[in-house]
Amino acid sequence: MEFQEIRSNYQDFFNMLPMDWQEIISPLWKFYADTANIYALLDNNMIVAGGIVFKTTPPNRTDFEILIGDRYSSKGYHYIGFLYVDLDRRNEALGSRWLSALKIQFPTQGYWLTIEEEALKHFYIKNGFEVVQQSEDVDAPEWILVYNP
Repeated sequence: MEFQEIRSNYQDFFNMLPMDWQEIISPLWKFYADTANIYALLDNNMIVAGGIVFKTTPPNRTDFEILIGDRYSSKGYHYIGFLYVDLDRRNEALGSRWLSALKIQFPTQGYWLTIEEEALKHFYIKNGFEVVQQSEDVDAPEWILVYNP
């Protein structure tokens, strides 16, 4: 399995994402292509997992992400978004392998991210992230997690 940056064939990564994610990132990519990188795990030259690392603030931020997340962006943390594992390759720890490969490639870089599903907290905590803030929105809760190298 190989971890690499995806440059010219980024549409291959977008095509594996759920349609609602594609609708967010595809039309905006031209604005982020110079300040964000797509990294993928490839198995036999096929993308099996991937995500985007934003060096600036990510698209479609919620008020909570602006209020809390901007402090991490201003401190040089990069935002991890659109982390996705191919449905046919779930339960192979590919998300954890992707995060590990990213941390190995950039050992001094800190990261932050937002989740909207509480069940994902365990996954990110297991991978070295810490929950730093939970929104007060009961109907649509969010959590910000941070990785400090």
